[in-house]
Amino acid sequence: MADRYHNHSHQDSSERIISRSMVVTSVIEAIAIGAPLLGMMGFGLLASSTLLLVSSPLLLLFSPVILGATFVILGAVAGFSVASVMAVVGIAAVSWVVREARLKFRDMRKVVGNDPSPRMKGKELDYFDSHLATTSNAK
Repeated sequence: MADRYHNHSHQDSSERIISRSMVVTSVIEAIAIGAPLLGMMGFGLLASSTLLLVSSPLLLLFSPVILGATFVILGAVAGFSVASVMAVVGIAAVSWVVREARLKFRDMRKVVGNDPSPRMKGKELDYFDSHLATTSNAK
């Protein structure tokens, strides 16, 4: 059993032999791909450092103006948000009023008939008033 294991490991190591030309080719390919990437990274670092050094004094100099502008923008956004919420609430309230008016009008048509005219008399008016009172108390 030890021979089989030893032969197997010996066979794997012989398959893994890498020639010198493969190593040189791999190194050349790595340099060809890695060198431009490393150069671009260095240029990006240099550009970022330069912009930071230039913009730091400007940021310090104009910070009161920038802070004021930030507060103005935040106030405007808050105002538009509140106005939007109030508009949605107003539309919901109007739709609720219209829906309730339609329900009351439908109830009035059932009591009076198809023509809910203001010419109701006597028993019809009393029935309508009592019906309206019971439906408003039920809710």
